[in-house]
Amino acid sequence: MIRCFDSDDIQNVNPTVDPVRDLEIIETEMMLADLESIQKRLEKNNKKNVDQEQLKILEIAQDCINSGKDLSILKEKFDKKTLNQSGLLSIKPKIFVCNVDEQSIKDGNKYTKNFITKFGEKNTLIVSADIENQINELENNERKNYMEMIGLKETGLNMLIQKGYNILELETYFTSGPEETRAWTIEKNCTAPKAAGEIHTDFEKGFIRAETISFEDFINNDGWVNSKTNGKMRLEGKEYIVKDGDVLNFRFNT
Repeated sequence: MIRCFDSDDIQNVNPTVDPVRDLEIIETEMMLADLESIQKRLEKNNKKNVDQEQLKILEIAQDCINSGKDLSILKEKFDKKTLNQSGLLSIKPKIFVCNVDEQSIKDGNKYTKNFITKFGEKNTLIVSADIENQINELENNERKNYMEMIGLKETGLNMLIQKGYNILELETYFTSGPEETRAWTIEKNCTAPKAAGEIHTDFEKGFIRAETISFEDFINNDGWVNSKTNGKMRLEGKEYIVKDGDVLNFRFNT
């Protein structure tokens, strides 16, 4: 979270508000932490415990940091799973949360405009922590009225979750029974068997079919029974790519 508002009540080591400078300091600190970690792992005593692919990642990362090159080159050479195993902070997905005052919540301000010009809109979110605190203290009806009054369509928390899911390329599907409804997080373009495996590995191994209803149809038809009766349920096989919001019931053999 980056400060993007003026206030005499907040003490800061820097005399001016500059979110671009603040983020550059944070990124430099992360790179220095990565460099220290890399150097330790590449020492002769520790090197033998690192597999060859991870060694390549660490050596390229060290060269990039020392020579001021962009670490994103690693994403072109290695897959996401392998990079995640490296534990490097600098290459992790990032969301930049610009914390503004109440007056700037709708359109931003000079600080957020400079920040977005430098770092782009894709990973940037404008919220007001002060407003979020106020919203969280209100009851549902009061919360809705307050948000309408200040022209806020969604809470910062909801926007942060959505932005996080998009950046991490995640989606949600649901299971729903008599006792509970649960949400399960999966990667985008996940097949039905892999989605079933999020519940239990036996579901993936013995997968037969997935009874599938879209979220909208499930809500509009008040659940499984009416959805089936009204022809909104379909059977999907092993190649089916689960869609965000699908409600699923898995058929499987153990």
